[in-house]
Amino acid sequence: MTEAVLCADIGTTSLKAGLVTADGEVVAVCGVKFNSADDTHHIARQWLPAFCRAVQKLSRICAGKSDVRIAAASISGNGPTVVTEDGTTVLWNDSRLPRDYAGPSLFIPKLIALRSLFPNEFGASKKILSGPEYLIWQLTGSAITILPESRFESAYWSGSALAEAEIPPEKLPAFCKITQKCGEIPADFFTGHEIPSKVGKISGSLSFDFPLPVFGAGPDFVAALIGTNTLAAGRLCDRSGSSEGLNFCVPSQILADGLRTLPSVIPGLWNISALIPDSGQMPENQRIEMLSRAVRQLRQIAQENRFEFPAEMLVTGGQTKNPGYMRRKSLALGIALVEANCDAAELLGDACAAYCGLGKFRGLQEAASSIVREGKKYEVL
Repeated sequence: MTEAVLCADIGTTSLKAGLVTADGEVVAVCGVKFNSADDTHHIARQWLPAFCRAVQKLSRICAGKSDVRIAAASISGNGPTVVTEDGTTVLWNDSRLPRDYAGPSLFIPKLIALRSLFPNEFGASKKILSGPEYLIWQLTGSAITILPESRFESAYWSGSALAEAEIPPEKLPAFCKITQKCGEIPADFFTGHEIPSKVGKISGSLSFDFPLPVFGAGPDFVAALIGTNTLAAGRLCDRSGSSEGLNFCVPSQILADGLRTLPSVIPGLWNISALIPDSGQMPENQRIEMLSRAVRQLRQIAQENRFEFPAEMLVTGGQTKNPGYMRRKSLALGIALVEANCDAAELLGDACAAYCGLGKFRGLQEAASSIVREGKKYEVL
């Protein structure tokens, strides 16, 4: 019997799920697409059914191969996204935001937009939840907000910032830590939330430790940094997909034009991001050129601040499935590229959060050192 954590990450168009062990074995992974015909302002209503279908898919993958005991679930997802209790949603990439907000919060503009676009739903909802925390609330009944690290509070909200925006503070759930248990899934949960008959029922290949503890790694970009082990100064990762971001962990706060600087989940460290929106739709040459500029800028920052720039970069996302592109990219950037043991790094980050919460590891760095494995490497020749 294999012990694993059931990990799920809510994307913009689909939900990914996987079963991950404490030593980094990815037992099974799957994806469930959302119905694109639905209004995105109610997309959150699809998350729980997608989660249930993903559990069924994982069970089918494991059937006949391995019996897996699920010790916990762990959730991450797109953000900053905000959702009312009835599933009314303002996604992270919604463009209808207030133009006059100038504060540091990433969430308050979304909350203002939610109130403006859907005043009745906003007023009727006792709690307004962040993206992944909405699914956690549906699974457990617990309303929480996962704060990646205390320095993130200004990027979320404070009492004074909410008062200035005239948002009732009681609508926002209390903060909890990434490694803190968010709630529990009761033993009758899957009976009470029937999986659609066309998909079938959960088979006997998965067993659950009910009541099942639930953890969360918070926003997907935070989960990905944990799931690439970008948790020590000098570590560099490339989170690629429909958009792309190079993330460089540094020992001090460094601000530079065109880059986004946020705290690391590790106290005392910071993360510098070079973001390339819509990179997945760019011609290959254009994408590589923009990545080359980002690497040069990050390399210059390292030189100016007198710390070593890494010789390799962990890459996650669908592009790792294209060896030819990975080789060309490595040569163009002048840096070795390394695959992780799962191209959905968010799932590995979810597993790190859960196993820390279960007491398997003393902290996220120790968890990531065990769970995040390096795979194929593309060397600069």
